[in-house]
Amino acid sequence: MKVHTLRGRVDLNTTKRLILNDGRLTHGMVVKEFYVWTISQASGDDVDCILSLSGTVTAEMDASDNRQIGWARETTTATTRLQSRAIIDPDHVVVQDLWISNLSTNGPANYLIILEARELNDNESVLQLIKERSQDDPR
Repeated sequence: MKVHTLRGRVDLNTTKRLILNDGRLTHGMVVKEFYVWTISQASGDDVDCILSLSGTVTAEMDASDNRQIGWARETTTATTRLQSRAIIDPDHVVVQDLWISNLSTNGPANYLIILEARELNDNESVLQLIKERSQDDPR
């Protein structure tokens, strides 16, 4: 399996589109690892980030929202960084685009996302597209 990485920075209180769609409906990506960290170690510069299949998400980490597939947090003190474990829903394949939201009000967040490419047959592709589309309405 081919491994891909996405890395960058997302501003505070914003959602950023991470383009994965290559136009091939039988090509998908599975998120394997998800890391976030602050740009400063100043005390209280905590970051909370969400990975989702839609650019419209609630302003909270919400496991009942089917569009959200990953959650990560970093807490800082004046002398340490505490990376809490990221949680990734293993039952997903990203066929179109992935979005990252920074829920922090303290500052931007750095991110690193490790993905694994996956080839889908026609039936799997249709199923994943239906799952992505139906997840636009979480309730």
